[in-house]
Amino acid sequence: MKEQIDYFRGSIFEAKSAYNAWKMIVFSCWYAYVGKDLAEKYVKVQQYHKDFFGLAERSFLFHWVILVLHCFDDRKDVFSLKKVASKNYNAFIKDTGNAKVLKNLKNVRNTLLAHRSKTIKSKEVGSVEELDTFWKNLENFYNTICHDFDKSKTLFNNTENVKHDIENLFYNLERGENVRKNEIDIEWLWRKNPKRISNIL
Repeated sequence: MKEQIDYFRGSIFEAKSAYNAWKMIVFSCWYAYVGKDLAEKYVKVQQYHKDFFGLAERSFLFHWVILVLHCFDDRKDVFSLKKVASKNYNAFIKDTGNAKVLKNLKNVRNTLLAHRSKTIKSKEVGSVEELDTFWKNLENFYNTICHDFDKSKTLFNNTENVKHDIENLFYNLERGENVRKNEIDIEWLWRKNPKRISNIL
């Protein structure tokens, strides 16, 4: 039992960290969340390295969806929350909001694995509000299991750290791009300009 509880703690922590990273990359570009001015800044920064951010977004999505669904795998030869706490498990998956998110995630997983689509739109996964509620419910479900087993509780606050890392990455990319442009201007518009004052006098 302890081995399974530890396994799911690690899976949930890693999955939620990847979810937060994916959420930052995707929704930072939405006017609805940050407004037009900031959204355009985030888009501009991601365009500096668009291939990287496109791949990172998809990788984070793939990562967290697969890890979350591991918790709800019905196969007999794998760990499952159903095996650990079937009564709580059944209540969790019967909740309308949780059931909707799980259905969406399974559709995304099947589409990704079957290569039927090159892109997965965020609306197919669910809204931020639906997903955040799902995560809160999953953490509560997990902590109910822990409490019943050994009266313990796990806080998943550290999964938020990646959001600050990505925000700082955006800042640093913008700073670096500004420095790069300034250096190009100095090099080509000034130092190599035949009309510079030291060439004339």
